[in-house]
Amino acid sequence: MDRISALPKPILHDILARLPEKDAAMTSVLSNEWRDTWYSFPILSICDRIIFGSYSPQIISKLDKLIGYVTRRLLKLREQSLTIKVFKLDMMREHNKYMSHHFDLWMNMVSENRVEVLELCLFYFDTYRVPPYDLPRCVFEVKSLTKLVLKGKIKLNQSFFNHSIKLFSLRTLCLRDLLLEDKGIIEHLISHCPLLEDLTVSCCLVYKKKNPFENEKFVESLFLHGLQKLKEAEIQGIKEVYIDAPNLENLCYAYGPFYNLEAPLRLNLDSFTRLRCLRLRNSSNTEKWLLDLFHNFPFLEHLELCSCNMLERINISSAQLMILEVNSDLKEVNIDAPNLLSFYYCGDDRAIISFLTSSDHLVFDASPAHDSRRGYYSLREFILNIKPRKVLASLSLSVYHMDGIEQNCLSIQQVSSIPPSIKCLELDSSPNEDEDLYFHYMNWLLSCCCPKTISFFFQDDYGMKPFTVFVYELLMGRKKQEWFDHFGDTKCWWHDLKIVKLTYSFNDDEKVDFKTAVNSILLSTNDRKSVSFSLEL
Repeated sequence: MDRISALPKPILHDILARLPEKDAAMTSVLSNEWRDTWYSFPILSICDRIIFGSYSPQIISKLDKLIGYVTRRLLKLREQSLTIKVFKLDMMREHNKYMSHHFDLWMNMVSENRVEVLELCLFYFDTYRVPPYDLPRCVFEVKSLTKLVLKGKIKLNQSFFNHSIKLFSLRTLCLRDLLLEDKGIIEHLISHCPLLEDLTVSCCLVYKKKNPFENEKFVESLFLHGLQKLKEAEIQGIKEVYIDAPNLENLCYAYGPFYNLEAPLRLNLDSFTRLRCLRLRNSSNTEKWLLDLFHNFPFLEHLELCSCNMLERINISSAQLMILEVNSDLKEVNIDAPNLLSFYYCGDDRAIISFLTSSDHLVFDASPAHDSRRGYYSLREFILNIKPRKVLASLSLSVYHMDGIEQNCLSIQQVSSIPPSIKCLELDSSPNEDEDLYFHYMNWLLSCCCPKTISFFFQDDYGMKPFTVFVYELLMGRKKQEWFDHFGDTKCWWHDLKIVKLTYSFNDDEKVDFKTAVNSILLSTNDRKSVSFSLEL
């Protein structure tokens, strides 16, 4: 007897909410009772890339089915006077131009059903043939709305100023890549959200009324007042920003690569005295500004500096800092942070990194960037420039070759002594399928460092599979003699390395040999699979 189906609808809806979307939808075919439960489920998530996949001749009929399906579910919820918890609509296909009427209908229906979370994402590949979507004003009258996300070519015109806004319960607002007829629309909208706690404004455009696609320009200034509840803010692509938010704790500001990066920072940063997390991208900062940073923000625990112009060296001194991320080409990094738990560095492979103090629990990730114009990749030099040596025990080193791997870029040194020991060597690019180059590449890597673990990441590099199998056979002893022969019988320290443990990030069949397991991996940019070798001498 099926006792689950007899449970009250709210409990069944709670069960569906805990399942992956695809599995939850499949319950509708179990029985009429489960079908009715699914159609009264107050969470709707529609994504055309999942439903349609790639283009096919049947896409119009699929589109009709999608329209009918969404409309029926919304009607069912309206008939039962059920509040819609979540409505997500994510569309990227050109057929969106045929759906504006249905979008309007759905927006009116979810507004009537007191929607609590509304996410609308409309990105088009061809913005000149597909007009922007004019969002109905009813959305801004929904008093029950707690989260509103608008992304893509969604248009807000000047009539917006004359319309009532009743977002009294809104706590999260995200506005990305919108088209605005007036630069003051965003400020007007936010001024009517008294409970706002989390705000994102990114790369919105101001357009002329006659032609939304001509003479577009980014919103250049943003002035926000009275945001007493605001805790988190992310602002991207705006030149000048003023935010009156005395309780702000988390701020991400990206100046934008389309502006003059040498212009000074025009942000009232000093007023955010409660700041705990600061992320700055594409901005101009001086060494003095950075020295004053921790004095101005005594509670700062997380700092991220990405592509920050004018900085050649940074000096970090803070007892509170726990997370530091640096993604910028620097000559020198000096850190005095006894409670630092995580440090990530991505930049010039010639940088000198020094820790005056550090935590015993530090996790250190580095991805040194190689300038192909300079010729060889100085990986060994990068490792030797990290002081003190004890920090290397926490180092996970990611090696990536954007321009491919060539033998003349590998500065190989025959070393008989063991090089510096590191926690992990991470590889997500491979040489061409040339076994001769495989030998040289492994020789180069292991002349630079002695890793406790080597991890191979499979995403979109088809050469990683044969290379990983090669390294496996090499370290398992099956190609050791070939290695000796290749380098004229010169024995180096790594010739005695062996694999003591294999770890897969995916489910593996113990009965399947390693080569078959690796070759069966499906490459996907959305699912980064890996294989790790634990090593010992």
